[in-house]
This record gives sequence, structure tokens and C-alpha cells, in this order.
Amino acid sequence: MSAETICVVGCSGFIGSHVTAELLKRGYNVHGTLRDAQGEKADWLMSGVAAEASGDNTLTLFSADAFDKDSFGPAMKGCSGVIVCAGSPAVQPETVELMAAIAENVTQAAIDAGISRAVYTSSTGSTNPPEGEPELKNEVDHWSDDTLQLEQGKYAAVGKTRLDRYVLDKMDASNGAFRACTINPTIIVGPSYKPEPEGSFERFAAIIRGERFTDKIPNGSLSYIDARDLAALHVNALENDQASGRYFGVKQSWHWRDILAALERVHPDYKAPAWDPDETPVRATQFDLTRQNSLGVNVRGLDEMLEGYIAELKHREMI
Repeated sequence: MSAETICVVGCSGFIGSHVTAELLKRGYNVHGTLRDAQGEKADWLMSGVAAEASGDNTLTLFSADAFDKDSFGPAMKGCSGVIVCAGSPAVQPETVELMAAIAENVTQAAIDAGISRAVYTSSTGSTNPPEGEPELKNEVDHWSDDTLQLEQGKYAAVGKTRLDRYVLDKMDASNGAFRACTINPTIIVGPSYKPEPEGSFERFAAIIRGERFTDKIPNGSLSYIDARDLAALHVNALENDQASGRYFGVKQSWHWRDILAALERVHPDYKAPAWDPDETPVRATQFDLTRQNSLGVNVRGLDEMLEGYIAELKHREMI
């Protein structure tokens, strides 16, 4: 019996490459799309990511353009599901147009190909209500205002908010013929298959090297997840016939004081700056993870995530 085939749109990205690897480990064939299937990215995808296959299952690469719906047809042919990891974190107006094209063209291409289930990488940037942070944030009730985000120049967040609304509206209008999930992470850490470092790698390496936050700990919080756990959430959402709608992709949110204290624990060479005793630390975002936990992924804790992150930075000789 031949292996099931899943299309991964954006397979050469940080998240997309991990999703592709997770599918291959589980025995799926993968049709991966990227802008140029003959370019340099094909080399590390076919050597590193494709090697994660658990048996005779394979990775096949296809060129596709987010602005050309028909370009996804060959990749989606014969697939029973699609996971969409394409996008851009760039804070520029063009990001809004790109995310709209991804949402609309990939979704319609999947429906045209007879695919009835899809999972999309989104962001917690779509879950920030304009009236302020709720006591306990959830994925069903809490939405960002994309008009306000646009006025504030939060272009990447606008794209994610509109993506969420588009694909979920498309699902609702399908009368059960198209099941869609979005996975909403914030900061993603962990190892990377890509030869070039992620932008977040250098920012975190600069903290460890003592080039950032040298005098003062920021009075803010961040939520994290390991890329491998995030990939597992995507695949579990695809496999679970009962899963639909938005799901957080986080472990929890920590104040920077807690993040840097954990960094000291796992990397003793690092010493965090002293706390300001007169400063009242902001309250870290509180997430209701009931829906995320229903997907059955045991997400790594902060210390374990940072240990893996540091190992990756050492491997890349960035610290």
C-alpha cells in the first residue's frame, strides 16, 4: 500500500522544513513547494530534510508562486492534505499582499485539487484584542483588529489576522467539505535544517555574547515554542479529523527576567544584568492552552528549549 502524500507549501522555511521532516518521519510522502525547486535550497532539502524519511517514502520538490494559483496544481495533485507554512515576517506593506495571496490562492488550489483538509502557520499576532490583554487569552474569542494593526504599521500581523479569518470563513462556507486549522505561535527556537541562520538566532546570540540587554532587563514578556514541537502540532492537527479552527503554538509566556534566569541556568557563562528593584514587572501573557493540548503534543519547557537553542548556536559558531 503506497504512502499517503501531503503537500507542504513553503517547505524551505524554518517551520516548513521541520513540518516536512516530521511528515517524512511519520511515513508520508511529501510534495514540497518553494519559489525555485532547482535553486540552492533544493540541495539542503534533498540532503538533510529528505534523509528524515522513515522508509521508502520520499520528498519531491515543486516550484510555485504565491501569486499564481495554478502554479500549485502540480504539487497538490494526488495529495490528501496540505500544510501551509509560507509567509514573511517582514514589517513592510508588501507582506500584507503576500499573505493575502497565500491564503486565497493556496486555499483555492487545494479545493480545486479535491483536498479536504489544510493546516496553516499563523501567529499569536492575530489574537491581540484592541481593548487590551485579556486575563486568559484563547483562540476562539480573541481577535486582533487588522484595520488598527494596519494603521500601526504591523504589516506581518495584519497578514496573519486576515489569513486566519479568510481560511476559517472558507471552511465555514464549505458546509463540511473543507476542514481548516491555523497554528498560532510567537517566537520559534530550536535547531534548523537551513544552512543560513534565522534572524532570531543572531538576536539571541547577541544576548549570550553580552551585546544586548547589557545594562537592563527589558520589562516585557515573550512566548516560545521549539520548532520540532510546532511541527508536531501542525501534523497532529492535520491527522485529527475533529480538529478545526485556531490553535495556539506556544509553551507559555515568560517575563524577560525568567527567560534570562533560565539562560543563566543552562549556560553558566552567561550572566544577566541586575533587576531594577524599583520596577514593577509587567504581567506575562496568560494563554488558555486547552485547545492546543487537545492536539496531544508534549511541548518542551523553557530550559530544554534554551539548551537546544544554545547547542544550535554553538554548532553554527555564533557563540
